[in-house]
Amino acid sequence: MYCSTLSLTNFRNYRRLDVTLPNGPILVLGGNASGKTSLLEAIYFLATTRSHRAGSDREVVHWHAQPEYGLPPFARIAAHVHKRGGLDVEIIVMRDGGEGVTTTRKRIRVNDRPRRAIDLIGQVNAVMFGPQDLDLIVGPPTLRRRYLDITISQIDPHYVRTLQMYQRVVLQRNSLLKSASDRGLRPSGAADQLLYWDEELVRHGAYLLARRLEALAQLNTIADALHRRLAGTGEPLELRYRSTVNDGDLLPSEAPGEEALAEAFGRRLEQRRSDELRRGMTLSGPHRDDVLFLVGGVDMAPYGSRGQQRSVILALKLAEVDLMLDATGEMPILLLDDVVSELDPERRRYLLEAVLERRQQVLVTATDLVPVGREFLSRASLLETSSWKDCA
Repeated sequence: MYCSTLSLTNFRNYRRLDVTLPNGPILVLGGNASGKTSLLEAIYFLATTRSHRAGSDREVVHWHAQPEYGLPPFARIAAHVHKRGGLDVEIIVMRDGGEGVTTTRKRIRVNDRPRRAIDLIGQVNAVMFGPQDLDLIVGPPTLRRRYLDITISQIDPHYVRTLQMYQRVVLQRNSLLKSASDRGLRPSGAADQLLYWDEELVRHGAYLLARRLEALAQLNTIADALHRRLAGTGEPLELRYRSTVNDGDLLPSEAPGEEALAEAFGRRLEQRRSDELRRGMTLSGPHRDDVLFLVGGVDMAPYGSRGQQRSVILALKLAEVDLMLDATGEMPILLLDDVVSELDPERRRYLLEAVLERRQQVLVTATDLVPVGREFLSRASLLETSSWKDCA
């Protein structure tokens, strides 16, 4: 799989950009704030229907964009992706504003037919690795949950639909819990009202849990071998799943099945009924879980050095590539944003060698040629943002 053409209109700092992208390694060279990251962001947006760095979709619309063609200010991303059958994708993000309030909406077309965002996810597969990914280890649990959800959604259409339904159930159940709390209902009195939502929560949540644990087990097997080579210490990398449904951390390779997880989830809801009524929210389930990264049994969040954390994430991202290849039969597009300059020479060499071995489309951004190395340069196509001056 590779993106052969990319067209941007009013996306980030691009007024208009049309670029042809070859398969294989590509070096995107340019100074800071020249649009390198935005180029990669656009491709990732096509894969996930969201930005990896924006808090809101409205941030991707050019600040000087004006209404055109009967549309409000908008950003447009369009691409042709080579895969079995070929794929033409277009996403338009429209920025609506009125009385100090700005909202956004998306219009998506796949092969010139209107589609929902949920239908696009998984059509284009991409793995993004940038400086912000170190936050996967040291940041809040919501980042790790989001990482898992985005990764699995790209290879499992049922997962993304189940996740959407689960999130709706959580909202409805929270509303009911808050209402019951405001009315002073006891746990026994609220149980009948919560019965339907408990069943839906358990049904959807158990699938999400089982799928997360399965994916983590696969990632751990691949990433552990990569990490041992990368770190050079021989210490094992272990991913653990901290579930609010079970007591203690779960080893993904030894996790119970979906049926057992559903039973445990149901019991946990009964155990925490009083706490949930008191706080007016759902306290257990995939929406409150976490992932731990351990090297040699040591938790990398509080105790890992910056270099150790970088090695773990690098191994995880390369494992993600293999996970997607195994699940889809297509090599995903790899996006490496400002990564090579952050790595020491040994890790940099390993990364670039691994990229070249995989024979995939990979876009690497850099401000100069020095960190990239001769071997990668001899095989990579060069795109220089200085040639796009008129696009901003």
